[in-house]
Amino acid sequence: MNVWWTKYLPGIIREWLEGNPHIRRALGNTSWLLFDRVLRMLIGVTVGAWVARYLGPTQFGELAYIIAFIAFFQVIAGLEADGFIVRDLARKQEDAAVILGTSLRLRIIIGVICWLAASILMYLFHPDDRQLCLLVIIVGAMLVFQTSDTIDLWFASQSQSKRTVLAKSVSYFFSNGIRVLLLLGKAPLIAFAGVICLESAALAVALIVAYRRFPTDGRWRADMVQAKRLLHLCWPFMGSGVMITAYMRIDQIMLKEMLGERELGIYAVALTLSQVWNVIPATLVASLAPFVARKKSRGEAEYRDALVILFRFFAIVAFIAAGLTALASPWLVGFLYGAEYRSSAGVLSVLVFVIVFVFQGLAQSLWLVNDNVRIVNLIGTFLAALISIVANLILIRKFGIMGAAFSYLLAQGASVVVIPCLLRRDLFELYKRAFLGLAKPNE
Repeated sequence: MNVWWTKYLPGIIREWLEGNPHIRRALGNTSWLLFDRVLRMLIGVTVGAWVARYLGPTQFGELAYIIAFIAFFQVIAGLEADGFIVRDLARKQEDAAVILGTSLRLRIIIGVICWLAASILMYLFHPDDRQLCLLVIIVGAMLVFQTSDTIDLWFASQSQSKRTVLAKSVSYFFSNGIRVLLLLGKAPLIAFAGVICLESAALAVALIVAYRRFPTDGRWRADMVQAKRLLHLCWPFMGSGVMITAYMRIDQIMLKEMLGERELGIYAVALTLSQVWNVIPATLVASLAPFVARKKSRGEAEYRDALVILFRFFAIVAFIAAGLTALASPWLVGFLYGAEYRSSAGVLSVLVFVIVFVFQGLAQSLWLVNDNVRIVNLIGTFLAALISIVANLILIRKFGIMGAAFSYLLAQGASVVVIPCLLRRDLFELYKRAFLGLAKPNE
C-alpha cells in the first residue's frame, strides 16, 4: 500500500518502511482512520460548542447527565470484544463470516436488553421527572443501532478502513447538519437528544452500504460454540468496561446529584475539550492491533520491544498535547463556548493531563489482549472505580468542580499505571525500559 505522505519523509525512513510492509500497511490504514476521526472531531467540537452556547450550562448539563448514564449500558451492549474479534479475524480470515455473524447477533440481543434496563432504571431513580425518563428512552435507542460497529471491525482487521471513511463522514455531516437546523430553528432539548439516536442510525446505514462493496467470502452466521467462547473471553472486559465507565463517568453523575445541572454543564465542556486528543491513540491502536498480534506470534522479544516503543511514543505525544492545551485553555473556552462557560478554563487546565493516562491505557490494551491478562484489567478498574467514588464524595464537597477533576486524574493514574504495575512485574519491567531507559532483563 502506497501512503502518499511518506514521500516527504527522510530517505532513510522511506527505505526502512519499504523493508517493513506490515508497518507501511498499518501507516496507510492509520492515515485514513486519522483523517476520518480528526474531521469528525473538528465538526463535533464546533457544532457541540454551538449547542452548548444555545442550551446554556443547565440544559447542556442535563444532556451530559443522560449521555453519562447511557454510557454504562453502552459498554455492556458493545461486549468490549473488539480486540479479540480483530485479533481472530487477522489470524483466521477464513472464519470471518462466523466470527462477525456471532458477534452481531450477540450485540443485537444484549443491546435491546440494555435499552430496556436503562429506561426502567431511570424511571425508578427519577419517577417524577418525565422529561428525564423520555430523554433516556430516546438516547438509549442508540444501544441497538451501535451493533453495526461490528462491520467496522471487519475493515479494521483487513487494513481497509478507508472504505468506511467516506460513508462515516457523510453520516456525521448529516447528523450535524440536523443539529445546525435545530439550532437555527431554536428547537427544544429533546430534539437534540433525538439527533444522538439519529446519528447512530445513519452510521449503521452507512456501514452496511460500505460493507456491500467489500464483503466477507461467506454469509454471516451465528455459532453457539463461537458465542460461548466470545462471551467467556470478553466478560472480564465487560466488567472492567463498566468499572472504567464508573471512574470516567461517575464524576458527572455525582456532580449533577450533588451540585446540579449547571455545574455539570461547565464541567462537561472542560471534559469534552480534554478528550479531543484521544483520536490519536485510538486511531493508532486500531491500526496497530493486527501488527502487534503478528509480532506476538513471531516471538516475545520482538513483541515486547514493540510495546516499549509504543508506550514511550504515546507518553511523549500526550505530554506535549496536554501542556499546549493547558496553556491555551482560557482562549479555547472563551472562543468556543463564550463567557457563560468561563470557569471551564481552570478545570480544563487540570483535567487535560488525564490524557497522559488515557494514551497509556490505550497502548496497554494491546498488551492486555495479546497476553490475555484479563484479571489485571478487571482488578485495576474495579479498584479505580472505588477510588473514584470515594474521591468524588470527598473532593467535590470540598473543592466543587475542581474536586471532580482531581478525582478523575487520581482514578486514571491508579487504573492505568499504579495498580497494573503492582500486579504484574512484566508490565513494570516494560515501563522501566520505556521511561527509565533501562536495558532488557537479560542484558
